[in-house]
Amino acid sequence: MTPNNPYAAPRAQLQSREGEPAIPAEVLTKIRNAWIAGLVTGSLTLVLALFAIAGTSVLGYSAVELIDAGLIFGLTFGIYKKSRTCAVLMLVYFVASKILLMIEAQSASGIVMGLLFTYFYTLGVVGTFQYHKLGRALMLTETDKAAA
Repeated sequence: MTPNNPYAAPRAQLQSREGEPAIPAEVLTKIRNAWIAGLVTGSLTLVLALFAIAGTSVLGYSAVELIDAGLIFGLTFGIYKKSRTCAVLMLVYFVASKILLMIEAQSASGIVMGLLFTYFYTLGVVGTFQYHKLGRALMLTETDKAAA
């Protein structure tokens, strides 16, 4: 196949993406783990809300938790898109909701799982801030190279 063949299938460049900064894998892993934790949290909330709609209330959940699940999925999508705002809001929202749930239930059941998810959301906040800091630094160095 010749490179100037007008009938040749287009070929994608898989190795290098121009314009996209090279971000370390550990930063992307922090973000990935945070949005996966968000999917798990949102899915559990959705299932419990659906049980409440069906007539079986678990942990005091009701149909109102559908709004909660929608908010969690929205913030999770924001984390997936590497939004610092969504990462911070998810961490604050998750911690606040767990505190309110423990106060309402008057027990600290599920604290280990809550701390685990808080850990992942905290790393998501750190990862999104690192991502944007590194991306900005890489863009500045590329601009300096282009000016030279």
